[in-house]
Amino acid sequence: TASTSVNGFTSSIRGAFSYVESLDRSLTSIRIVTGDSREEMAKFAVEANNAAQALGRQTKEYTNAALTFYQQGLNDEQVRVRTEAVLKAQNITNSGSEMADYLTAVWNGFKVSAEDTVLYVDKLAAVADSSASDMSELAVAMSKVASTANNMGVTIDQLTAQIATIVATTRVAPETVGNALKTIYARINDIKAGTDDAEISLGQYTGRMKSLGINVLDSNGRLRDTGDVMTEIGEKWSSMTREQQIYLAQTMAGQ
Repeated sequence: TASTSVNGFTSSIRGAFSYVESLDRSLTSIRIVTGDSREEMAKFAVEANNAAQALGRQTKEYTNAALTFYQQGLNDEQVRVRTEAVLKAQNITNSGSEMADYLTAVWNGFKVSAEDTVLYVDKLAAVADSSASDMSELAVAMSKVASTANNMGVTIDQLTAQIATIVATTRVAPETVGNALKTIYARINDIKAGTDDAEISLGQYTGRMKSLGINVLDSNGRLRDTGDVMTEIGEKWSSMTREQQIYLAQTMAGQ
């Protein structure tokens, strides 16, 4: 009917106006953060539109992600690379603007250079494709633990494998998985440092692990990287008895 057509047209106009208004706010915010002129922002808007179209996303998705990175003090090239990596991840996961925050936590946690940002997205996508987890779950979980993992000598590949395995096996929420690993790494760090928060001493920890066939010390008597230790545990886990598995888990993760 005519009224239906008019209502549909009116709704489309409102949607278009809302989109333009949202895009304008995003561009204005970027201009405030960067101090760019109107002419520079007009050029940026054209570049953002072209880049977004090439990636199959909306222009405001590009500008919203770019704003996140400009607010972090990154330069134009760093913003461009990270923004395109985020939009690529959004395409893979069909996710929204929160993906920029998740990936930022991962990149910052592992001190990823601008040129390697896309590589890290590709790593997450590859693991998701080969496991019963999806990229969104990996990104969420990793955002909770990336910095702690990096400090404890856990590589991006090791952490991704750990999270994918846990999520696929338990189907626990990714936030829970990330926080659980963060707690384990922090506990091991407390043992290493001998802080008051440590439930057991370094000597007790190394002794218990050695009794299970896991040497957590290197040839110089220093703690090995946690990622390498956990990889070794994964290789030996199925050969342990149920009692040994529980004992090991409680030694590393506490009660």
